Amino acid sequence: MTPVTMGIGLEPLSALAIVAETEGFFGRQGVTATVRKFPSGKLAMEALLAGDVQVATVAETPVVFDSFARRDFRILAIIGTADNEIRIIARKDRGICNHGDLKGRRVATQEASSMHFFLHMFLVKHGLMGKEVAITYAPPDTLAGMLVSGQVDACSTREPVISRVRAALGENAVVFEEPGLFVKYYLVVAEQRFLERNPAAACAILRALVDAETYAKQHPRKTTTAVARAIKIEEAVLKQLWSCVDLRVRLSQSLLSAMEDEARWALGSGLVKAAAAPNYLQLVHLNALLDVKPAAAGIIR
Repeated sequence: MTPVTMGIGLEPLSALAIVAETEGFFGRQGVTATVRKFPSGKLAMEALLAGDVQVATVAETPVVFDSFARRDFRILAIIGTADNEIRIIARKDRGICNHGDLKGRRVATQEASSMHFFLHMFLVKHGLMGKEVAITYAPPDTLAGMLVSGQVDACSTREPVISRVRAALGENAVVFEEPGLFVKYYLVVAEQRFLERNPAAACAILRALVDAETYAKQHPRKTTTAVARAIKIEEAVLKQLWSCVDLRVRLSQSLLSAMEDEARWALGSGLVKAAAAPNYLQLVHLNALLDVKPAAAGIIR
């Protein structure tokens, strides 16, 4: 058995990792997984870079930001995507009833995250750029409290934060969504050193996640129950979100294109200081997926 400490972001798109843990698929594939749970994948990725975990589930945006300073990690696979997961939730009592009412308001989000990039895309689409919106950065587990207490007027966030705010504010909450504006890719990432020391581990981890993918298709109700319990939201809310979620273990060329787009945004916005973005193909550990699920390795190489 190969021991591994895994950081899982408590997000809907961590579903396959959550199922693999709860159903014992890691152990069946020869991996003794010690799971640490984090409020977001970004925090799980920070733990990986600090050496506290060897594997993390994380969206592509934090990986893009981290890649400017560190390249000692590898992307094993996509484990989920969503095109309407992140939304803007705001307070009606601050005069916010439509997109344009965000002008001059305080909007909170987690810095260098998918929620941050979605906010950028949302503001661009609705012509609210420059200093027209005051953006505040905060940890993901504080966003609900900031909005409910009135410290900010709106948040760019996801579940389970949206449900918590709606429960607290009731009819005073308004949610803006933009289906298709931004596709979020959720990844499983591993330390390069861990992969070098445990060459069979990547295949074992991916096999467990493929087992979870099969289980999720065969047992959708049990899957939503397990994931809702893990991330602490109502199962009915998660089922509503499920329509925009695609839970499959794979790699795609579109992931690399999305990361390149986000890197250009990070550079152009002055959020990072670097001469150029990395070659993201070099950060992909492709051989494991080719061994485990070759038809799902859709990357040009």
